[in-house]
Amino acid sequence: MQFKNVALVAAATAATVSAEGYTPGQPWSTLTPSATLACGFTDYASTFGIAVEPITASDAASKAKRNVISQIGDGQIQATATKATTTLAPTTKASSSKASSSSSKASSSTSSSCKASATVEPRDNSCKNSGTLSLTLKDGVLTDSKGRFGSIVQGRQFQFDGPSSPQAGAIYAKGWSIDEDGYLALGDSNVFYQCLSGDFYNLYDQSIAPQCSPIHLEIVSLVDC
Repeated sequence: MQFKNVALVAAATAATVSAEGYTPGQPWSTLTPSATLACGFTDYASTFGIAVEPITASDAASKAKRNVISQIGDGQIQATATKATTTLAPTTKASSSKASSSSSKASSSTSSSCKASATVEPRDNSCKNSGTLSLTLKDGVLTDSKGRFGSIVQGRQFQFDGPSSPQAGAIYAKGWSIDEDGYLALGDSNVFYQCLSGDFYNLYDQSIAPQCSPIHLEIVSLVDC
């Protein structure tokens, strides 16, 4: 009878989180999408950055990446609205440094439908500065350099809060991964949206306005330069 009561309480809590978002003081590790990415990497061995890669044909035709995503003091992340001036040097297994090939790897369980390789490495490098978003991924939890949690908050915006817990109303705070092509994913989707706000873009997991466009978030190695 006691276990039945606990189950009922847990079910009621889950329903509250689903309908209203996260309530501080409640466990937040259950704030995950219902679906998961096949062959996703939920752990990464070193820090990394993310850079916007447009999906729409008109933006992708130039093959130009925007600057690596930056972060302001309160945890919000932004992508600049101008094309990147920093060159992102491509890396390959043949030319990458030993540190890149040995430590900058993610790992996952594989199945017959996954690629033969059980690791993924960044294809590009980007210069790191004081405002660059630097990330770690462990057990599906994404954190920034200050230990704040990557989450999707009310309004569907992607940002970082904490370090003790996500902000009130957060929708997702776990379920992050890296797909086999080196893109950040949440649940079973690697598609995000950049939405213009003045002279920069905010990032979302859904399109919330006409000025939003679909993107991938490519993981990149951060280097001092």
